[in-house]
Amino acid sequence: MSQKSIRLLAAIVAGLVLLMLALQNGNQDSSSSRQTQLLPGLATRANDATDIRVRLPAADATVAIRRGADGWEVTSSNNYAADVAKLQPLIMALSRANILEEKTSNPDQYAKLGVDDPDDGGQGSKFEISAADFSYSVILGNTAQGDYRYARIPGEPTSYLIDRNPDFPQSARDWLMPAIIDISAERIRTVTITHSAGEQIVIERNSPEAADFTVRDIPDGRELSYDRVGDGIAAALSNLTLQDVRPHVTAPVATTAVFLTSDGLTITAKVITDDATSWVAFGIEATPAEDEPAADDSAVDEPPQPSAAQREADELTSRLSGWQYEIPAYKLNMLVKRWEDLLKASES
Repeated sequence: MSQKSIRLLAAIVAGLVLLMLALQNGNQDSSSSRQTQLLPGLATRANDATDIRVRLPAADATVAIRRGADGWEVTSSNNYAADVAKLQPLIMALSRANILEEKTSNPDQYAKLGVDDPDDGGQGSKFEISAADFSYSVILGNTAQGDYRYARIPGEPTSYLIDRNPDFPQSARDWLMPAIIDISAERIRTVTITHSAGEQIVIERNSPEAADFTVRDIPDGRELSYDRVGDGIAAALSNLTLQDVRPHVTAPVATTAVFLTSDGLTITAKVITDDATSWVAFGIEATPAEDEPAADDSAVDEPPQPSAAQREADELTSRLSGWQYEIPAYKLNMLVKRWEDLLKASES
C-alpha cells in the first residue's frame, strides 16, 4: 500500500473517531439535559403527595387541597371535592419538568418572566406539594414559546425555562369539582315550579314517546310565547355545573322546582337569594317508577336489593347533601320561571 493511500486511510479513521466522539458527547449532553429536573425526586414521590397549596397572584387567592379518605378535597373551601382532572396533570407536569436553560437571577427582572413570589405581591403562581416526609415548592411564571414556561424555586435566585407548560385554574373556585348533577330532559316526566307567593307552573310529557313538554293550566285568554317553551325547563338539570359552593345556610326559600323522572327519581331544587346571589340546594329521593315490577315476596331469605333509582339517589345525596350551589344564570333562570316568562305579552 502506498504512503498516499496509508495517509488517506489514516485521515478517514481519524475522522470517524472524531465523529464517534462528537456523537457520544452529544448523547451525554442530551442525557444530562434530560436529567436536569426542576424538582429532583418528585417523580418518584408524586403519588405519595397528600397536600397541595396554591398561591395565585389574585388577592386572597390561596387554595389548600388535601387527600383524604374519599379523595382530594379543597380544604380552603370547606372540604368540597377537588377537580382531580385539573390537579393530577399539574402534579404530573411538575414531577417531569426539566430545565432547558437558566434565565435571570436578577430580582428586578423576575416580573418580566412572571416568576416573582405572589406572597410578596408578585405575579407568579406558587405551588407547594408535600407529604409527611417531603416538600417541594415552585413558582410558575409566564408561558414561553407556547409549549414551555418560566419557573423559579422560592428562595433561590436563578430562574429557568422548563420543558413543560402546566395548565392550572386561575381562580380559587375553579379548583372545585364542577359537576353537580346530570339528568337529561329525556328522563324527565314532570316539573313543578312553585314560588313562595303561590304562583305555580307545571310542565309534563304527555306520553313517554312525546318529544316536547306541555305546559298545564295556561291562564285563560293567554298563549305561550312559543310551543316548546317548556323544553328548556326540563333540561335545567342536564350537565349542571357549579360556579361556587358553600355549606348549607338556613334561609327563606324563594322558589322550589321539583323534577320527577320516568325511572323513579324525585329531584327537589330549592332556590334562596342573599346578597344578590342565588343559591340552590338539592334533595334527591327514589320513588317507584311507573313500570317497576312489584317486589317478589317469595324470596324471603334474600335481602332486598336497592333499585337502580335508589342507588342513584344515594350517590347523589352523598355528594349534594349539605351544600348550596351557585349555578350559571341561564340554568338558574329555568328553575325560577314565572308565567310572564312563558306567555306572549298581553294585548290589554
